[in-house]
Amino acid sequence: MGLPAFAPNDCFVSPGAAFASRPLDGWFSYVKLDEDSGLSCVHAYGPLEWFFAAMLATMAVLASATSLCVAFIFFRRRFKRVVRGRHLEDARKLRETPGITAVIPCYLPNEQYIIEETVDWIMRSVEYAGQLNVLVVYNTPVALPEIQQRLAEMQEDGWPGGRSFKALHVAESRSKAANLNAALKVVEDPYVVVYDADHHPDSDSLLLLWEKMSRRGVDCVQGSY
Repeated sequence: MGLPAFAPNDCFVSPGAAFASRPLDGWFSYVKLDEDSGLSCVHAYGPLEWFFAAMLATMAVLASATSLCVAFIFFRRRFKRVVRGRHLEDARKLRETPGITAVIPCYLPNEQYIIEETVDWIMRSVEYAGQLNVLVVYNTPVALPEIQQRLAEMQEDGWPGGRSFKALHVAESRSKAANLNAALKVVEDPYVVVYDADHHPDSDSLLLLWEKMSRRGVDCVQGSY
């Protein structure tokens, strides 16, 4: 049965014939039933269809990029854990473990309630085979006799592993940078590590820090948490 004389060339009696006639395997057209004539007609995609196609393509690209980033982070963390474990074993075998001073600059009015806990954490939880000394350098615009007395008393406490603690009040200081400058004038150890007043570093972080400095022969390492 042939097409009616009035039917356009892109309309067909059967849907199969319409699908078969789509150019480029139908990448740029679709088949729609014409309700008036009952014919299956091939239509080219219009601006609206192209807009949605572009949106879908963009979403697919973003989803793929996100998946790749997640996979990269996942495997990178697993790899770092393996490498970190190996480096930690090497760090514990190092024979050269020079003295290190942990400097904690502190603005007492804001950090008076957390500084004791930070000092206690570093003294008791941070692993290091060599001598570790902790120095709190602080400034305060007003007298805080209770916490200042407690810091003075902590200098006499018996810390594990022969570790020592000192507190230095920098009276003329107006910033933590000035506190650090004052600390560097009194530090006697060859190496210094700087912690924030609220920082509870990982127990093995100092070991890994020294291992990396020793292995790479560098003088300064900056880390982030």
